[in-house]
Amino acid sequence: MSSAPVAAGRLPVLGHLLPLARDPMGFLQSARAQGAVVAVHLGPRPVYQVNSAELIREVLVTRAHEFRRGEVFAQARRVLGDGLASADGSVHMRQRRTVQPAFHPDRLASYLTVMCEQIDAVAGSWVPRQRLRLDRELAQLTVAVTAKALFRAELGHAAVREVCRSLSPVLNGIVRRAAIPVEWVNRLPTPANRRFAVSLGRLRMVVDEVVGAYRRDGTDHGDLLSMLIAAEASDDEVRTQVMHLLMAGTDTTATTLSWVFYELARRPAVAARVRQEIDTARFRRTPTLAALAGLTYLDRVLTETIRLHTPVWLLVRRAATAVRLGDVTLPPGAQVLINLPTLHRDPDLFPDPLRFDPERWLMPPNDLEQRSRFIPFGTGAHKCVGADFAWTEMKAAVALISTRWQLDLDPHHRVREIPRAFLRPSSLPMIPRPLTCLRRTALGPAG
Repeated sequence: MSSAPVAAGRLPVLGHLLPLARDPMGFLQSARAQGAVVAVHLGPRPVYQVNSAELIREVLVTRAHEFRRGEVFAQARRVLGDGLASADGSVHMRQRRTVQPAFHPDRLASYLTVMCEQIDAVAGSWVPRQRLRLDRELAQLTVAVTAKALFRAELGHAAVREVCRSLSPVLNGIVRRAAIPVEWVNRLPTPANRRFAVSLGRLRMVVDEVVGAYRRDGTDHGDLLSMLIAAEASDDEVRTQVMHLLMAGTDTTATTLSWVFYELARRPAVAARVRQEIDTARFRRTPTLAALAGLTYLDRVLTETIRLHTPVWLLVRRAATAVRLGDVTLPPGAQVLINLPTLHRDPDLFPDPLRFDPERWLMPPNDLEQRSRFIPFGTGAHKCVGADFAWTEMKAAVALISTRWQLDLDPHHRVREIPRAFLRPSSLPMIPRPLTCLRRTALGPAG
């Protein structure tokens, strides 16, 4: 790994593909120290990592019209179709206007009821002191919530498991294809390519069954899937949007929840304070939105978890024309990389950045500086359309599970960060220990 000196008008260059493949997060973190814009070589092609919070905001917000979505999104369009999570420009705006009503704040209360039902079903199936893979349990939970809330679909346990099994290989395959966008390589009969093809076929089959059932039923269920069908979209278009929303609305939420329970298990004092706040709120199994909103310490715990373990670790854009960023001019077509975890772990922006400290969010400044340095759901025109949905689901899951279980880490297992499609824990085996009956029955009615 080598770097060029930072000089006026000269672009720092950092390394090549091998160190990036060995330790992506370490490599990209080291690139952050080299300058505001650094060229990272992936084979013969430079990718320009933007490290300055101000320049990141230019790329994503104030000068977003000068950029298009990058190679990862191009691969997603080739594989899944042109859906909300990958579309660009006017196509993206049209699709966003179609989907946006499903995420109106007025709908959150009904979604919360569905969320709590699914959380209760998953948490109620756990056996005291029997080791479980919490990351897998949470993945099944978020798939079930998304399907039931947005599509009113009872997928059934087999279909939920199939979606959970297929999503990660498809997402990881898209990222891998973006890193090496050579079509003949993607057609080779390698184990990874075969796994990708099989998983994509299974995922399409589950979604097609849901869409087909809606078409045959002909009833307007008042949900997102009914909206898409009412917009006279073809089956291919509906399938594309459903697959994009399943992917966007499940893995990121499940990954964040996994990291939340990991941090709570490592920090008994933080976990005790979360439970105390929930007790004070006198929660029921189905809390109100107002009751959830009152959990301000839990808000800070979630925010700090996302800062330290940002699931969406790569945003990629492509310069539509020659673009001047700071002291650097990027050529047309240049791939621009934004690594959110390194932004959120920058010691200049967050003192002692590797320390888990919910109190750093006690009085976050609500200004441009804050919006530039912490962007967990993205920002600008492509900000996650379901951010409020995801936040409500995560708060409800932590609150309701914490009234029922203490989740302990398996002492014989080491959890590592794995950068794939998302920055996820390697695996998360945990041991559920029931809280006392007295504690559970003392919760009383919701406020």
